[in-house]
Amino acid sequence: MRKLEEQGYEVFLPMLTQWEKTRAGWTKRQQVMFPRYGFVRCGRPEQSIGPIRSTPGVSGLVSFGSTPAILNGATLEAIRLLAERQANAVTAKTSPFQAGESVEIAAGPLKGMSGIVSAVAAERVTVMLRLLGREKPVAVPVGDVTLV
Repeated sequence: MRKLEEQGYEVFLPMLTQWEKTRAGWTKRQQVMFPRYGFVRCGRPEQSIGPIRSTPGVSGLVSFGSTPAILNGATLEAIRLLAERQANAVTAKTSPFQAGESVEIAAGPLKGMSGIVSAVAAERVTVMLRLLGREKPVAVPVGDVTLV
């Protein structure tokens, strides 16, 4: 993408921000919304798209026969807004879990049990588990819980 920008093209690579479980716990990670695809527009009206094909890292242009595909501005703006909203929603959350979500305990003495999140804190998630025939709130380390 950088090589295309250096040649004067406008480049847009929409990203998704997602929670990912690592050994250290849950972290936010960005990944490409459309793997192997990006959006390119000529920076000047007279600029040719020919050099795009020979740019390192570019395998080709999406085309219909010999005609390059063109995406209208409204669709591109909708993709841009979707990516921004999604990133803002994830960024605003301090935990990958929300009250009401179904989760499974992935580690510890309660491993394998499933329940519903009732509260979320920085390092613990309170999960409603069925124990001895009754619903009980149990605080579990965030790293021990996965979404179902």
